[in-house]
Amino acid sequence: MQKRINWWWVGAGVLILIFIGMILVYFNYNQMVVKVNKSKGMTDVVPTATPTPDPLAPYSILLLGYGGGTHDGGKLTDSIMLAQIRPRDEIVKLISIPRDLWVPIPISGTENVSKKINEAYIIGLDDKKYPDKKAEFTGEAGGGELSKYTVEQATGIKPDYFAAIDFDGFTKIIDSLGGIDVKITQTFDDPFYPIEELKNETCGKSEEEVKSLEATMSGDKLEQQYICRYESLHFDKGLQHLDGVAALKFARSRHSTVGGGDFNRAERQKIVVTAIRDKIINIGFVSKIIPTIQTLTRHITTDVDFSKMSELVTKIPEVSSYKIVSIALTDTNVLKNAKATTGQFILSPKLGENDFSEVKKFIESNGILTITPTATVSPAIK
Repeated sequence: MQKRINWWWVGAGVLILIFIGMILVYFNYNQMVVKVNKSKGMTDVVPTATPTPDPLAPYSILLLGYGGGTHDGGKLTDSIMLAQIRPRDEIVKLISIPRDLWVPIPISGTENVSKKINEAYIIGLDDKKYPDKKAEFTGEAGGGELSKYTVEQATGIKPDYFAAIDFDGFTKIIDSLGGIDVKITQTFDDPFYPIEELKNETCGKSEEEVKSLEATMSGDKLEQQYICRYESLHFDKGLQHLDGVAALKFARSRHSTVGGGDFNRAERQKIVVTAIRDKIINIGFVSKIIPTIQTLTRHITTDVDFSKMSELVTKIPEVSSYKIVSIALTDTNVLKNAKATTGQFILSPKLGENDFSEVKKFIESNGILTITPTATVSPAIK
């Protein structure tokens, strides 16, 4: 009888711990969730009978990565990736969107301004500088909602959800997984990886020298004159185990003479995302959810509420078997290098500014480029 009683207390204790754990997860997770502001006069729709939702309907999540901190530009999205999950086709599309893509961004109900797509998030969050935005593009969810809208205009895919994470949060996720294993296809060095806390250092240069440099240089060429602001990176070819800091550097590096630039960086970011997915599946991440969420509440913002997140977590084993289709928008397929009237180097659709029709077809065809024939004029008979 005594043994039975002891086992009853053990079972009750386990249930209480599980219940407490669920409460902790709920309250910690809800600190990350933001709600969309509604337009004036908008009221909740009265519930009506609707068809049963299609369990195999596709859904998509916009993933945004930014540096963080209090300095100017801390909320510019350094990494933009759209993940579309298609259960019926058993496919996950990972679409890498370059931060320099030139897009129209609505700053009011009637006015668009052309800017780099990585500015959409920070514009959505800045209600003082942009007070006339639509209601849904304001408040804590404004950055995510404006980014979702802008990405939809460029890709033709409407993101259902967004998740924005700063670099500190990214490293903590990797470390909570015990690191990740990535297959590096070629050895490379990057002598100009930025040290965030030194980004404003003059590196011993006088005020006159700084003014002279700024008058004759711009962009990366100017920045690289301040060598103390950077550290050198080295990654060897082959399967490498990376902790959070190393994974962030691998994903952000873009100044290598071998495999440098934003497009190669996009490829590395997809490698990292895939490695995270594989690690989550292999270690049974559910048991690590509580400590992970507790450490990330200040680093992640999302519109995925707790019930939807719980539903998505249960789908991890199912989605793990899906084929991954990686699509990168680059100047070798549907984009071209251009220069804005502001002097910025940008990327624009090959068909012309704001004409994303070919970009959308490219994504729909899973990254298979189809050239639309153009009409030709017969030469005049002489």
